[in-house]
Amino acid sequence: MDDLSTQNFTTPMIKQYLDIKKRYEDCIIFFRLGDFYEMFFDDAKVGSRVLNITLTSRDRGSDGKIPMAGIPYHAVDNYLAKLVKSGYKVAICEQLSDPKGPGLVKRDVVRIVTPGTILNEKSLDQNENNFIVSFYIQNRMLGFVGADLSTGAFYLAQFENSNIEQTLIDELYKFNPSECVLPPNLYNKPNILKIIKSHKSINIFCFQDAEDYINNASNYLNSHFKVQTFKGFGISDDNLALKPASVLLGYLKYTQKNKVSHIKEIKLYNDDDHLVLNQATIVNLELFSTIRETNRQGSLINHLDITSTAMGARMLKSWILKPLIKKEEILERHNIVEKMIKERNLRKDLIYTLKEINDIERLLSRLATGLGNPKDLIGLKQSLIKSQIIKEKTKGIKDPFIKKINQQISTESKKIIEEIEKTIIEDPPFDPKQGGLANKNINAKLDELREKIKSSKDWIAKLEKTERERTGIGSLKIKFNKVFGYYIEISKANLPLAPNDYFRKQTLVNAERFITPELKKHEEIILRAEEKTKEIEYKIFLNLIDFILLYTVNIQKTSESLAKLDCILDLVQIAETNNYCKPEIADSGQIYIKEGRHPVVEKTLEGRDFVSNDTLLDSKENQLLVITGPNMAGKSVYIRQTALIVLMAQIGSFVPAKEAKISIVDKIFVRSGANDVISSGLSTFMVEMVEAANILNNATSNSLIVMDEVGRGTSTYDGISIAKSIAEYLITNQKASPKTLFATHYHELQTLEKEFPKKAKNLSMAVDKNLDKLIFLYKVIPGGAEASYGIEVAKLAGIPKEVIIRANEILKEMENTNFNTPLKPSKGKSEKGKYETLIREIKNLNINNIKPLEALNILAEIQREIKDKD
Repeated sequence: MDDLSTQNFTTPMIKQYLDIKKRYEDCIIFFRLGDFYEMFFDDAKVGSRVLNITLTSRDRGSDGKIPMAGIPYHAVDNYLAKLVKSGYKVAICEQLSDPKGPGLVKRDVVRIVTPGTILNEKSLDQNENNFIVSFYIQNRMLGFVGADLSTGAFYLAQFENSNIEQTLIDELYKFNPSECVLPPNLYNKPNILKIIKSHKSINIFCFQDAEDYINNASNYLNSHFKVQTFKGFGISDDNLALKPASVLLGYLKYTQKNKVSHIKEIKLYNDDDHLVLNQATIVNLELFSTIRETNRQGSLINHLDITSTAMGARMLKSWILKPLIKKEEILERHNIVEKMIKERNLRKDLIYTLKEINDIERLLSRLATGLGNPKDLIGLKQSLIKSQIIKEKTKGIKDPFIKKINQQISTESKKIIEEIEKTIIEDPPFDPKQGGLANKNINAKLDELREKIKSSKDWIAKLEKTERERTGIGSLKIKFNKVFGYYIEISKANLPLAPNDYFRKQTLVNAERFITPELKKHEEIILRAEEKTKEIEYKIFLNLIDFILLYTVNIQKTSESLAKLDCILDLVQIAETNNYCKPEIADSGQIYIKEGRHPVVEKTLEGRDFVSNDTLLDSKENQLLVITGPNMAGKSVYIRQTALIVLMAQIGSFVPAKEAKISIVDKIFVRSGANDVISSGLSTFMVEMVEAANILNNATSNSLIVMDEVGRGTSTYDGISIAKSIAEYLITNQKASPKTLFATHYHELQTLEKEFPKKAKNLSMAVDKNLDKLIFLYKVIPGGAEASYGIEVAKLAGIPKEVIIRANEILKEMENTNFNTPLKPSKGKSEKGKYETLIREIKNLNINNIKPLEALNILAEIQREIKDKD
């Protein structure tokens, strides 16, 4: 940054700029000068580079040459979006006094725009929330807060566990914030910054005043929400999250200059309120983006989201992130989906009406933060009219879910509709300060001024005809522009005919412009009246917004109810189109799926049908299913589809199956190597073990676990040992017996069925190997797989023929010597022959090529097998 403090600037405007810059040192200042926002000094250099605009250097008299870069004020939103996307804060400094008045124009910052507070419609994804978050850590407790200024949403939660760091990572991933605000003490901790920065596309800012908000959290929050206690929100007054909530609210008020009246409610969310999904599960199930391409195309939400409104799209995402765990709430959604499938005509009617509704949440937010315009008012009015139509159409539906929606659609909207209709013309201008937005007969003074303007303009229109006749100049015209006002224009050829009572105003190349005393008089009447009407109309506009904001809660409830209806109708269409079944919510602890399908994969197959499969999981004989088989045979699809079917059932959706009985699960864990990354500084295997540890430490008997190829990140023996030990722990742990799908290439794990016959079952993917050709049948069958067919899969993938031949040779050598592979379980049955396989394998060992550690491992395996046989 230029050292401005040591320079003696004398220009009043530059002094004014520097005073403002001193108060907003961490911001780029957009300094309003007429029709432009100017940037100076280093701000200009940054702006020039990021925005690709010209960097100039103007001579400011005694202040010398100062770097400058400017943008047109009417195009500010596009430039703002670029700077904010690049991680900068921008302070908008406006002219607060009339530039035509005497002395220096008064200027000050009217708002600060940051990644988490940007409200420009074009800069926001209409289907996504734009969250800004904050948090506070005390001992082993985490208070976490997320807000969306563009919708008025405000959430908080308190977590207490042994792994605060992982919880923080999970919460950041769920909220996917564009900005994180921290108090200085957390901002200056490298380990905290490292965790936050592991989340892509997040901007981290320090809020210097945070400590005051932390120490006085209750006072600040009570004052804003106008409550004495937070128990009305379901929040205890000692909840740690109230501290960062105060910080975040204070930051939002600081950036918006206190214009955040639409934030009316704090919503508490706890792990006890919904099915818990951690970061790894969200990624591995590809709920919102694919693992490989990180695209929305191919994700669950892309398949499920055919919502009609932006509010519905955002709510559907929150439903997927936080599936229900209360049976009555799940059944309520299932029942209304079933009912609305039968009500086809009504459904089509409602969807048609929903599609005509604007983004009410964001319209209201723009009005509340001072960024709304007259067209927003018309959009709000039209949307509220549609809400009343929906209320009328749904009032006869006898269903508890729809009844609640109907009751939430506020009848107070009629008052808002009437007030907007009475006040604003149907097609108003965009800029509320330019006039021409208000109806007649709402303000006597306005009507009087408009009549004056009309009378004078009519006089001027007649003057043109009169002067043409008086002067004999047929081309004489009376014109107007903002710089010179009204004037009479006569071409050079007709100048000799100009009367003596014309006073020359301006000389052009081909014409002269004149004024008369009477024309000047009417010009002053018009200009003064127009200026006054603009002031009156702008005040009418602001008063109308104040009136609307009195009904903020009603509007938000209406918006929320429309979003819920939109989500339900979405699930109805998805169920009908894809032939989904209504799941039964069971209390038995069993998960039974008949002919289940993967909701996304089945839509991507071309030229063939998806092969459906059954699943049976419980807390008894089928607690842990070991699934073996070759790569590409469908193991991963099968285990994930089970998790997705359970998740879909608990968001209230019908599911891709012929029949499903789902016992409610509290957590879904999915561990797979498919998304391993080393950007966190951890090895692939360490990432695998950290995630496995999280599962083992947090799963309950009501959890569903999906594990795919655990242990593959290390040596074969280590991998088998870890994988089997994890599987055994999941079976034998006295505190929790979670339902588990365990896909593996380690055939040694198939012994679990024999070792734990009352808990574990072997399943495998059916294949047909005919004439050296491997055919995948994608069918899950009882029993373990005989082989992994890795070389055959490599052949299908296009590995060169020479490599395949050599791989087969090496495989035969290893099978003959039992080198570097653990011994397979003996299949001997009779007492006479139960050691024959062991003896044969010992005979085949090549002792000269075995290392001491390998020999010890083989010896231990032999000893274990002998004990098993005895």
